[in-house]
Amino acid sequence: MMKFGRDDELESDEFGVNYMIDAGYNASSMIEVMEILAEAGGGHMNRDEFMSFHPSSANRVAKIKQHINTYGGNSAKSGF
Repeated sequence: MMKFGRDDELESDEFGVNYMIDAGYNASSMIEVMEILAEAGGGHMNRDEFMSFHPSSANRVAKIKQHINTYGGNSAKSGF
């Protein structure tokens, strides 16, 4: 029923990692963002996704790490 689902959100994370690496930024910063979002949402990194609109923060972090490895790792430019 939703126009966008969890898979779309994971895909947007992949695009974000790729864009950050291409721009010369440290894509691992996205992991810190996921930790901040998890804390803002009650501090649950591993909450159940079954009834959620979003993928769990733990799932997103795992996928982000995979994408960082796929697209070439971290770069020297720091910050955002």
